[in-house]
Amino acid sequence: MTMDTHAAGMAAAAELARPACVLAVSGTSGAGKSTLIAETASRLGGATRLHFDDYIVLGTDIAEITAWLEGGCDPNWLTTPRLVADLRQLIAGKAITRPNDSRLVHPAPVIILEEPFGRARREIAPLIDFAVHIDVPPDVALGRRILRDIQTQAESGQVSHAALLRDISGQLQSFLAVGRHAYRAAERSARESADLVLDGLRPADELAAQVLAQIAPALRARPSP
Repeated sequence: MTMDTHAAGMAAAAELARPACVLAVSGTSGAGKSTLIAETASRLGGATRLHFDDYIVLGTDIAEITAWLEGGCDPNWLTTPRLVADLRQLIAGKAITRPNDSRLVHPAPVIILEEPFGRARREIAPLIDFAVHIDVPPDVALGRRILRDIQTQAESGQVSHAALLRDISGQLQSFLAVGRHAYRAAERSARESADLVLDGLRPADELAAQVLAQIAPALRARPSP
């Protein structure tokens, strides 16, 4: 990142309304949400990051996914009261502790939230100022996800090859049976509520630049509280 890019990010952060503004990033698993969040936070000079996966893990149970699909794919079926409470605290300028590792998270003028459903969930929607969705073909997202899991488990050195193959096999079976339909439904909800849709096949630094180009003027234009 160049000095000019860093300065632009800092200027954008300074222009955002206070006490805090929330940027939500959505996309299917493997879309590149975490990478974009890290790149954007760096360019903003250290925005606070809050990750959905630290609060709840979406499984691959075929029966549960089927029930959700048959029930109408309602995003509000999924509730995250701790995430909502922590986000409210950060917006108010108060520190929180992450539920997965009890690490302290400090408030900042900009909070970047990983939220797979974007603004589609009623409990979180009123807290989001700007929503970004990363659009990626499902086959690319699946390939990225499997490669990520292989790398993570290989680096840990704690998983046998047989266990890794079982995990990948389970993911693929779930994806082929119902997972692809669930991802499509979740993506549709998030995309429809997004202020900005990004091409997830583009480099992360390019996507972050697009976000920075829009976030400051968009948030400045919102009504004063």
